Amino acid sequence: LARYALMSKYNKRLPGFPLGTFSCNLLSCALSGSLGSFLAGNPGPEESVLLISMIAGFAGSLSTFATFIVEILSLMDPIIFKFDGLVYALITVWWAVIIGALGSQAKNWADET
Repeated sequence: LARYALMSKYNKRLPGFPLGTFSCNLLSCALSGSLGSFLAGNPGPEESVLLISMIAGFAGSLSTFATFIVEILSLMDPIIFKFDGLVYALITVWWAVIIGALGSQAKNWADET
């Protein structure tokens, strides 16, 4: 439901850049990175089940890899030199790595305060 709401509200805002899918994928990276860092901190068995369920369930269903690929291909047309899909893919991967890395440091930042 969260993915559907984000995609239906924001995908048409910027022509040539599906903002809804972009935000779903980045939110999923942030959740996976931050929850994964808590999981790496050796939590108890009940907490482990909850964290794994949140990563695999909510963050996994929020990310839209199949839609991401379809949108990349639909935004490209090499005959007329339209490569918006390549730009979209590079921007998404770049920000996903940055947000995932920042999210994975959430436990360290929380431990310092």
